[in-house]
Amino acid sequence: MDVLTSLNIGSLIVICAPSAASDQVSALTASLALRGSVTVLDGGNRFRPYEVSRLLRQFSPEVNRLAKHIFIRRAFTCYQVLALLEDTPALPQPYLILDLLGTFYDENVPLHESIRLLDTCLSQIERLLHMAPVLVTLEPASVPERAVLLEQVCARAGHLFVRDEPIKQIYQPALFTG
Repeated sequence: MDVLTSLNIGSLIVICAPSAASDQVSALTASLALRGSVTVLDGGNRFRPYEVSRLLRQFSPEVNRLAKHIFIRRAFTCYQVLALLEDTPALPQPYLILDLLGTFYDENVPLHESIRLLDTCLSQIERLLHMAPVLVTLEPASVPERAVLLEQVCARAGHLFVRDEPIKQIYQPALFTG
C-alpha cells in the first residue's frame, strides 16, 4: 500500500481495512510530520500518539519539535464529526481522517440521518481537497444495513485501498491421541 505517492492536492485516498489500518496510519503520520504539518481528524479514537512519537524518534532526536507538526482533533459522535469538519480550515497540508464512519455506524442514529450527515461531511472533505490531499480510513460495517455508508465514501475516492483481515485458521486439538 504505497499511499505517500498518491497524496496529491485534490486527491481523496480511502483505506478500508480492519482496525482502520492504525499501524499504517501511525507510520504515515510520522512520515508526513517529518516533511511538515499534518492535520489528523480522529473519528474513532484511533490515533496513537505514543506510537507516532516512537516512530519519529527513529528518524530524529527532535521529537518534540516534530510532534508540533501534528494537529489532532477528535470527535465522538457523527454530529461532532460534521462540526469538526466544518470548523477545519482548508490549509495546504495533508489531512488524515481516521475511522470516519466509526460514529456513523451507531445504531442509535437513524440510518437516513447518518446518510444525510455523511453527505454533508463529504462536501466538507471536498472543500479541504481544494487545498490539500485527504486520506480517509474506514472500517467495514459490522451491520449490513450500514454498508451503504461505506459505499457512499468509497464512491468518491480517487484512490481506494482495501485490505481484508487475514482469516485465522482455527486449530482443534485432538481429544484423544492414540
